[in-house]
Amino acid sequence: MFIPLQRMKNIIVFIIGSLLLSNCARQGSLVGGAKDTTPPGIDSLNSTPNYQTMFNKNNVELAFDEWVVLKDVAKEILVSPPLEKRPTFTIKKKSVIVDFGEKPVFKPNTTYTINFGNAVRDLHEGNPAKDLRYVFSTGPVIDSLKVEGIATDALTGEPIENVTVMLYDQMYDSVIVKEKPYYFARTDKSGQFSIKNVKGGTFKMVAIDEGQTSDLKWNSGSERIGFPMQPLLLNDSIGGRLYVPVSLFKNQSIVKTTDKNALQYGVVRIGWTGTPPADQGIVIGEKTLEAGIQYKIENYRDTTLLWYDFPKDTATIPWSLTIKDTTNKVAVKAFKRTEFELRHRLRPLEEGGGGIGGGGRSRGGKAAPPPRPTLLALKNVPILPGRTGSLKFNYPVVAVDTAQWVVNKDSVPFRDFTIRPDSAQSRVLTVNGKWKPGTTLTVTILPGGITDFYGLSNVDTIPYTITVMTDKQLGTLVLTVEETKPGISYVLEILNGTTLEQERKFTATDTKPTFKFGEMLAATYTAKLTEDLNANGRWDTGDYFAQRQPELIFTKKLEPLRANWELEASIKAAKGDVKGK
Repeated sequence: MFIPLQRMKNIIVFIIGSLLLSNCARQGSLVGGAKDTTPPGIDSLNSTPNYQTMFNKNNVELAFDEWVVLKDVAKEILVSPPLEKRPTFTIKKKSVIVDFGEKPVFKPNTTYTINFGNAVRDLHEGNPAKDLRYVFSTGPVIDSLKVEGIATDALTGEPIENVTVMLYDQMYDSVIVKEKPYYFARTDKSGQFSIKNVKGGTFKMVAIDEGQTSDLKWNSGSERIGFPMQPLLLNDSIGGRLYVPVSLFKNQSIVKTTDKNALQYGVVRIGWTGTPPADQGIVIGEKTLEAGIQYKIENYRDTTLLWYDFPKDTATIPWSLTIKDTTNKVAVKAFKRTEFELRHRLRPLEEGGGGIGGGGRSRGGKAAPPPRPTLLALKNVPILPGRTGSLKFNYPVVAVDTAQWVVNKDSVPFRDFTIRPDSAQSRVLTVNGKWKPGTTLTVTILPGGITDFYGLSNVDTIPYTITVMTDKQLGTLVLTVEETKPGISYVLEILNGTTLEQERKFTATDTKPTFKFGEMLAATYTAKLTEDLNANGRWDTGDYFAQRQPELIFTKKLEPLRANWELEASIKAAKGDVKGK
């Protein structure tokens, strides 16, 4: 078949063009590749110049090299010092417009900083612009001093994020509740803060954990606070930078209740802003006493538990508790004791129930049927040689019937032991006996073996194993306390995680006290030393208006203690190991 030359050329051109188009189409359909992690960059040629002096503009434009969006403007963008009217922030193409309004009110000879935080992000990947700040001065110079530091919790020593650190040019104490600061900044995830472009002068500094309020004023009832004892003097002699660490605490001039819970029969829970008062801090109402109520008070940490019970043949009535030295009252409803008895289960403390009480829950306003008696999960209780064991329960235990206790050693009945309620801890039974190291006992508490404060006994079978440790399983810790202050009282605690294992209270002399803690389980311990200034045997928080700092806490994580080993260690009552300062 004959094809003309011209037509042949057209066919070849068509084929080549089709191949090119096909190749181009395949290239256009490619996906994937490296994710864009580059943050937006400033286009300085099209932006309002930064670090201007004699500033008197109504708005500022910050142009970027790509399309951007604004996120969390109210939270992220900080203007320091605060303006009487906060500027508005909007997007215009690839720019952020800062509008101060038609008649902006600026302080004379003042350097302002707009810190954008992570508010400006690129359109597609959300990468935030890094260290984006716009600085200007209404005077002839840009202030260049800065205050930096870290904000930590006075009790735990952990850094705190999003704390507002503020500088005031007024020195009176109540300025922090009446006025907004002259300068301020917020801490990052590591608790670090930096207040830049500060003028020379004397400033009061406070750090406040504002939470969600962000009103730049201190709410003394709910917000943690920290402050240095002396005002900050900023001038050229500091080398342009002053480092000020600050620890925050819950202000406490008197012990106050924070939580009052009376939602079930038999127990009222009262929380405090500190350690419960030594005198229990509560008064029982007269009507309750007339009705013949029995009660028992238990304090632990920052909580008071009031266990109460009405006589079985007496109907419960609404009643109340009064908190001493306050106007606070706790209203207690008239719960049905019969329903409580149906739901009641006396069992080991760890068996649910939130650690307090427990039992069946009501459904649809009706009491749930009582659970059937059962064999509870096995619990193991380690005991150190020569010491007592502790069995913890969810209700106060007042009586033990050892006839309902089956105790065996190597499958042989073992009776050389005593069990009695702990006089200091109402929900604890102490177990003591003449047992040798390495002894393992199996304990079965049959129904009726223990009776609680309400006169009700266990209906479930409760099994335990009691293991007496051997010397080869234990170690000895020898701890020296260094750099104490003579005449000052201290509380030394040895912690295994959050569990207090050993405690010593002492008053320092000119010597370095050394304490020996024997028969300790192999573990990694933390030494915690509290500078007990008022010698009350516990840590006390600070008071801003009394200009009192919280008592210092020094902690040190020790090397692991190995079994059958003696570990020598030390802790300093000095800045190197300090948690609150």
